[in-house]
Amino acid sequence: MEARGVSNTVAFDRRQIYRPFLERLGPIGSPRTLEEHDWIVPPKHDPRDFTQPPIHEVFADSAELTRGMQMALVGGTGSGKTTELLLTHRLLGRHADAVNEYLDLAEVTDLNEANPGAILAAIGMRLYARLKKAQKQKVSSAHEKLQVLAFGKTEWWRDPPDYDDGDSGFRVDIPGVMKRRFPALRREVQEVRGLLLEIASPLLRRDAQITTLIDGLDRLIMPERFRQFAEQDLRALRGTQISAVVAAPLLLWYDKSQFLADHFDLVRHLPAVLFDPEESDFLKSVLLRRGATELMDEPEVTEICRFSGGVLRDLLTLTQSAATSAYREDEDRIGRDHVRTAVLQLGRRYWIGLGSQIGPIRRLINKKEFSPDNPAARELLVNRQVLEYCRRGRDFFAVHPALAEVLAETV
Repeated sequence: MEARGVSNTVAFDRRQIYRPFLERLGPIGSPRTLEEHDWIVPPKHDPRDFTQPPIHEVFADSAELTRGMQMALVGGTGSGKTTELLLTHRLLGRHADAVNEYLDLAEVTDLNEANPGAILAAIGMRLYARLKKAQKQKVSSAHEKLQVLAFGKTEWWRDPPDYDDGDSGFRVDIPGVMKRRFPALRREVQEVRGLLLEIASPLLRRDAQITTLIDGLDRLIMPERFRQFAEQDLRALRGTQISAVVAAPLLLWYDKSQFLADHFDLVRHLPAVLFDPEESDFLKSVLLRRGATELMDEPEVTEICRFSGGVLRDLLTLTQSAATSAYREDEDRIGRDHVRTAVLQLGRRYWIGLGSQIGPIRRLINKKEFSPDNPAARELLVNRQVLEYCRRGRDFFAVHPALAEVLAETV
């Protein structure tokens, strides 16, 4: 007999509907989590040329055929560079002798405070972790020295050291008739390079195919910092048979000095993804892979894809915001009003950061005029208020659709 006052009814918990879905959207998870759960949708072709294979296949093939190859991937924030790096990493694993390391430098160090040599040191420490115990013992001294160079050390002195060596000379620079194409490697970079090669020697001796995929450098506030790393760390890797694929800042794509072409063997650009159901269903596939149809219908999926502007991070952010809105209103499914709320929320976020740059935005909307040669215009690109696209080999620019929607309401 059932006890009096006790109910067998299980209370409905709406959290159990939305929580798993939000966890699948990715921004709150690590890149490794996306890969482990197979939530990444591989592109079917190069975004700038539908007749060419996807970028990750080109990078993987190049690293396998030419050891020591250096490649750069350029694109705006949230355009999918990490996805391409992870797909490249996965594809490179098809060979037993492959030693592949995905390294997000932003998780290792403050990039804007790091000095040249930091990339080499990070690669060396990561490769050391891949060695077997017996191999580690042979290069442990190099690893210890590398850690000191990377993170420094503290020494205690009873008396201050005497640095006076009696040398009263001073430096005089005499200009020559030629200017070096690349600056000379710094002493500390050369020292780190030597330690890296010592650590990697057990792998190189057995003819291993080593590829490092370096994420995070595209987030450097000043592109000049990236130039320093390219001219020191990456150039120091030349001739080592260690390949590198690097995420580079978007501003360098528009740099007229051709810096990327001079410093990298292969450069690929990731524009925003065009939302065109007749040409590609890529954006919808990303949401479907994460189970979007469990909580919304086709029209809502389409709206989110359209207003994301083809920016993968915004695609997931809009979906997350719409789901949160539906949960807040005690709804079991995401409706059009929830999507609309998410779009305006994202658009206002971009609108707040416009400041005095509303003029170039209006000209782009009304006259289709926009040039990345202007520093203010490039800032709009970096901030994703303006997006770059490529259709049939031709580049063009457009205001982020979520921002355009907010601006239409303010007229």
